[in-house]
Amino acid sequence: MTFACSDLLAGAMMAFVAVSPGDVPFVGRVRELTALRAAVRRAAEGAPGAVLIAGEAGGGKSRLVRALLEEPSRPEPLVLRTQCVDLGDPGLPYLAVVDLVRAVQAVGATDSEVASILDGLPVLTRLTDRNAVRDDAVDESRRLQVFDAMTALLAGVGRIRGPVLVAIEDLQWVDWSSAECFRFLLSRVQAERLLVVATVRTDGLAGRPLTRHLVSELGRLPWVQRLDLQPFDATEVAEFLAHLDRGPVDAGVADVVFRRTQGNPYYVQTLAAGALHHGRIDEGMPRGLSDLLVGRLDRLPDDVRTVLRCAAVVGRHAPDRLLRGAAGLSDAAVTDAMGVAVAEGLVTPEREGYSFTHDLLRDAVYDDLLPGERARWHLTVGGVLEAWTAGPAAPAEVAHHFAQAQDAARALQWSIRAADEAMRVLAPGEAHHHLAQALEAWPLVDDPAALAGRSQGRVAVQAARAARLAGEPTQAIEWARRAIQLCDAEGDGSGGVQARAELVRQLVEIDATDQTVGPAQEAVRLAESAGVDASTGALARTVLARALLAARRTDEARPQAERALAEAKGAEVPSLEVEALTTEAFLDEIDGDLEAAARRLRTALLLARAEGELAAELRAHYALASLHYYNGDVGGSLPVLREAMARVTESGLLWSAPGLELRLLHAIALYASGELHASLEAAHAPETRPPDVAAARLAAVGCYAAVACGHPDAVRRLAGLRESWHADPQVALVAGGCEADHLAWEGDTAGAVAVAERAQVHLDTVAGEGMYGGLWLSALGLAALADEATTCRRRRDEAGASAALRRGDVLLHRVEQLVEGGHGRPGLLGPEGRAWHARALAEHARLSGEPAVEEWRRALEAYGYGHVYEQARCHWRLAEALIAAGDRDAARRHAEAAAASAERMQALPLRRAVAATVSQARLGGGETTAESVLTRREQDVLALVAEGLTNREIGKRLFISEKTASVHLSNLMAKLNVSSRTEAVTVAQRRGLLDVL
Repeated sequence: MTFACSDLLAGAMMAFVAVSPGDVPFVGRVRELTALRAAVRRAAEGAPGAVLIAGEAGGGKSRLVRALLEEPSRPEPLVLRTQCVDLGDPGLPYLAVVDLVRAVQAVGATDSEVASILDGLPVLTRLTDRNAVRDDAVDESRRLQVFDAMTALLAGVGRIRGPVLVAIEDLQWVDWSSAECFRFLLSRVQAERLLVVATVRTDGLAGRPLTRHLVSELGRLPWVQRLDLQPFDATEVAEFLAHLDRGPVDAGVADVVFRRTQGNPYYVQTLAAGALHHGRIDEGMPRGLSDLLVGRLDRLPDDVRTVLRCAAVVGRHAPDRLLRGAAGLSDAAVTDAMGVAVAEGLVTPEREGYSFTHDLLRDAVYDDLLPGERARWHLTVGGVLEAWTAGPAAPAEVAHHFAQAQDAARALQWSIRAADEAMRVLAPGEAHHHLAQALEAWPLVDDPAALAGRSQGRVAVQAARAARLAGEPTQAIEWARRAIQLCDAEGDGSGGVQARAELVRQLVEIDATDQTVGPAQEAVRLAESAGVDASTGALARTVLARALLAARRTDEARPQAERALAEAKGAEVPSLEVEALTTEAFLDEIDGDLEAAARRLRTALLLARAEGELAAELRAHYALASLHYYNGDVGGSLPVLREAMARVTESGLLWSAPGLELRLLHAIALYASGELHASLEAAHAPETRPPDVAAARLAAVGCYAAVACGHPDAVRRLAGLRESWHADPQVALVAGGCEADHLAWEGDTAGAVAVAERAQVHLDTVAGEGMYGGLWLSALGLAALADEATTCRRRRDEAGASAALRRGDVLLHRVEQLVEGGHGRPGLLGPEGRAWHARALAEHARLSGEPAVEEWRRALEAYGYGHVYEQARCHWRLAEALIAAGDRDAARRHAEAAAASAERMQALPLRRAVAATVSQARLGGGETTAESVLTRREQDVLALVAEGLTNREIGKRLFISEKTASVHLSNLMAKLNVSSRTEAVTVAQRRGLLDVL
């Protein structure tokens, strides 16, 4: 088809000139640019965020970012750029992160304050130095150090030079480790002066499930905004053409271009550039953008096309040195060819090389290569990179080219090197990918073990370990099982032991403890029969002791742990020594020898610190603090936790597995010790995002103190956690229990019982029946039922009280079952569990209508291990029981103790409840009297409501109309801020406004 206006177009289009990327006009995008400006302003004010600019290739994403950065703005952001590169999955480890660090280093070269921040983060500066000495040991703690350090770097620079704008180009190609780092950063921002702006090609996400998941996950964060760029409309195409033509364009021309390009800005620009040579838009013009782009190349000299094809195979950025080595032309010919390409607007010179002016151009050149031609180019480029043994070539890049060239032997060899390098730079995800590729190529080559420098079984062991460290438990188990088969078939005893050790470690991590003992025993038998080296033998013994402990076969675990420690010392493997000592300490705790357990853990802690085993040191800290706390020495746990938190903060591992567990226990111990506001601070986490598992667990633990303090934000906190119950059983347990306690304080006894029961059902479903945490939930349910029964009896509702007692009997039966056969930490029920058992018994006695003096005395004594808050609550309940028993003097002493403790802790709900008891029983001067809140008539109405009378009955009793009684009731409910008659009675009783006992 030839357009009717082609003659017109022939003349009109001749005026267009080729433009460089920097000269591309900016048209439209008003809404998007406004949103970006607003995001910069918010970041400047300490409200960090991110903007994902998504759209098809050529849609103007980079041009929009450039428009934002080019315009004068106040405040002017400090811009840090990073470019993701398409080298296939998984990419070069930390490539995008290294770019960012280098950008900050460039700023630091002229800014001493920024340089000082960098100097304090050596883990990042080592990433940019290929010759840096790195610790061979890789574990989760070291990876998280990188992530934490990156977060600290951007936060620190933002404080002094902010706002900081991190511009990430082509996020769809981000390498795996950088993706994890960006996910970590954006899920933990709080008040940093930071904005991340990332461009994403939506058509570039196909075949990249990890990156697609990253984009989807980030898009769900409330402070991450997604801008989907739409193609130009007809008016914008006309405006764009007018800028290119340096003047207005005929409407017919614009209409043809719009229909041909569907408004894609790069297509419009390229079509206009093509008109320089064709002079018209008609059927002779290519129908697709790719054909149009390749058509531009066909008009170029042969040498230019050759070098551009080589550059397309190299990647988005092609170093000049590599082009000269791989293009097959003289240095002068390469230089001349690239000069022509630059003049034609196809490439731009940058960073000692060349980059295509647009990814679509590079894609078009690459896709135009025939399969055999493409493979030959990859082989050539890979060969040049391979020859740079002491140069800048990255093993992952070399492996990529040989894999694309289908050279299985060299791909295998370089995949192994890439895996070793990835582990060296703390990128186990990438290492796992490269090892899997090597094992896939294994049967395709001759003598693969010689190429790899190790057996197939040992490569599989490495793959299992890399998968475990990368958080891929299913794949880790699969690789470990395959490694066992391979090593056994190869007669590799040491490899077989290591494979079984990897399997056991992963099974323990996922709590599949019933499957651990068998492979651990096999590892020991293999080590004894195969004559392995001392360190491998010590590994087998250590893993067996750990497996037996996990399976609760403690009698068998003890001798194995003792032998493991001796063998680890003999083999001089400190990490195994620490593990064996920790296992022995757990066994000592189970046997009741707490001093021996503490001694071993201190030894393990010092040894780990001396050997630089940071993760092991933090685990020892946690084990020692737990030993104190869970065995009734809350005060003794706090110094250990303070020291541990200092190490966690110093090492930048606040969100590592041991770092998180220490933070949780620190907040809990502070709460139990009565330091409620310190506990709230310790549990502080960003609260404006839907919490991930770690943040949800921390937020849940913060609810202990929030509820106890009567924090005005407690309701919102608890409501925000309901959707996170599924994330972890501990979230459901803690958040559910705290919500039940909060509702009970508010007088909603039915709601409190319902939440406690719902949390228990959830816990039984996801974690199995028998968790000791059920003691707490049952005790809270019994407390709410006791409140309900008390209210019923005051209303002379014996049927209601009996119904509450029947439900309480069920809960008490569950409590006794848990005491007999529940499970939690290894060993018998500890002091905390025994205390909750005692409180459950006391609450059930209160539910039965008994004074329950002795039951509350036992509960008070049980919490004497150091749970200050629960002791204060028991003082209050014991005072109530003593009042009912007629011992007012003793009641007064316990009420005073409860009041003093509540005042010291600033526990508002408890303080009000104690004041209500004192007021009702006339034990002393209360803070609040009925007369100070309610009128005399309102008190009369309230007293009759408490007896269960209707408004009509109240009117008859007080000689007023039913309507007047209703008005009085509405007024008093408004004063008490309640919404029901029952709630009014309950709240009034708690506040001492209802003189009924």
